[in-house]
Amino acid sequence: MSRSLRSFWALAALLLCCQSLQAVDPNVSPELKNFAGNWEVVELVEDGKVIPQEAIRSWLPSGGKVEIAENAIIFTSPSDGKKHVKVFSIDATKYPPELTINTQEGVEGWGIFRFDEGRLVLCLSHPTEAARPTDFSASEGSKRMLMVLKRPSELQPASSATTTETAKTTPPAATPTAVPGGTTGVVLTDAQVREALIGTWRFTDSVGALFSTFNPNGTFSTVREVQELRIFQKVFVQTPVSSGTWKIENGQLKFVVLTSTHWDRVNKEFDFVVRSISATDLIFVDYLGHVGRATRVAP
Repeated sequence: MSRSLRSFWALAALLLCCQSLQAVDPNVSPELKNFAGNWEVVELVEDGKVIPQEAIRSWLPSGGKVEIAENAIIFTSPSDGKKHVKVFSIDATKYPPELTINTQEGVEGWGIFRFDEGRLVLCLSHPTEAARPTDFSASEGSKRMLMVLKRPSELQPASSATTTETAKTTPPAATPTAVPGGTTGVVLTDAQVREALIGTWRFTDSVGALFSTFNPNGTFSTVREVQELRIFQKVFVQTPVSSGTWKIENGQLKFVVLTSTHWDRVNKEFDFVVRSISATDLIFVDYLGHVGRATRVAP
């Protein structure tokens, strides 16, 4: 055999060896590779409550769409485009295979998983509330969450076609008052109302709680806490709803929505009347004329 031919076969053997070593890399889990890509939540049951598909799109922090890259679960908020990441680990040697969601503070969620005809099925619980699930169920009282995801055949981009518009229904203006000590009403200026509003307020409705944060620079953000998704939100993340700018003008709280999970509200103005405000309570009339009350949760 000639020297050139021997060199050719030596090089071929070396390349084959390198490829074989790469193919059996012990640091890459075949099960973990199955997670990679885009997924969409198609079924969700929490503690016996079946979450409707339309509620999944409205209540989940990413509208039900999830990306998994290596060992990270990524929720991208449709309201502001921010990414919320949860890191997980798996143990495929167990039956059923186990999945654990970790943070720097410790374990935030644990459960089991399986791949079923192209769908990813997760059954999770919060470690402070329930033991790791051993079967794929989330009956009432179990304090578990059962989630089924599938790979979307086509991700529909959200429409960005919006027009600036003022909400049609504007409640009558009113002179805002504060109630120091809960007894005596005092007329406040717009500047005083603005200063009193800065911070985070909680408003409770039939869905759950809405947390609105008013920043000193004139921006705001809202986060939704849904009663039916209590376990999901403890394991993953609360749902960002909207953000934008705010100001006080003639006793009215004027919002301009710049990002929102409700695309028909983007670039629109909504006016609220501040009826009274104190260190702990806010009474207002919303843009539909409904009276509401919010309580301060953070300065």
